[in-house]
Amino acid sequence: MTEHNPPLLWVLDYVIPDFTILGENITLSGELLIASRQLFSFLQGEVVRSAFVGPGVVKGQVMIKGKPVDVEYLVGAVIFDPTKMRPRQPIPLLDILNPEILDPLELASIEQVQEIIRTLVIKKGSVEDSGQMITVTPEGGMPTTLIKETRIAPRNISYISGMKKARFLLGGQKNRLYTPFKEGLIRNRFSDPNRIWTFRIDIMEFDAFDPASFDEWIIIEMQTDPATASTSSQVVETEFNSILAYLLGNRKFFIFDD
Repeated sequence: MTEHNPPLLWVLDYVIPDFTILGENITLSGELLIASRQLFSFLQGEVVRSAFVGPGVVKGQVMIKGKPVDVEYLVGAVIFDPTKMRPRQPIPLLDILNPEILDPLELASIEQVQEIIRTLVIKKGSVEDSGQMITVTPEGGMPTTLIKETRIAPRNISYISGMKKARFLLGGQKNRLYTPFKEGLIRNRFSDPNRIWTFRIDIMEFDAFDPASFDEWIIIEMQTDPATASTSSQVVETEFNSILAYLLGNRKFFIFDD
């Protein structure tokens, strides 16, 4: 993985009715933060599924026996049914149409604009000026003229970089998502297969993250093909490990200080 195709941080809202947790069918809603560099499309028979692959965290809330219960999972992949992403769907299973994407590697850009500055100047004595507004001549004194001057001055406007934007949003509004994601990276939890899940939005379950299970599917679309992988499971495993290694190797971009 190079600087030309680094992973992005995707923040997605979701509302999933009839989700299975603790043996009960309940509505799960919340947000998802995942580091992924592309969107995969998988095919099995006539079934098409889309997926993000990479370290991430799912935060949500469910109502159990009338009480709100927080849900948190570390994930290695998110799989969903792309046919559920229609804009007119009353309750979208995942808001993939307008995800919020944070790119910590984005550089600040500067654009020079011209600002028109208008000032009022007071001049005394006999004055002839195109910007003259009013002249007052007190008895026994020199005339005083109020002149409107207009000048153009260049101004440099610096746009907020992806890094600053990511720090601001993830450290504030999205901190409840980012904190477990950051701790998962720092404490090496994403390297423990017993801690990672696949967020199966399509079948409304969490499955253990097992790249071997992806061999049931044929990859029909992806932006970047891992050169060392051939089967679907190898592609998913290579993709996940490459992204995790990239995040840890570029800690200053993805692991922010408090």
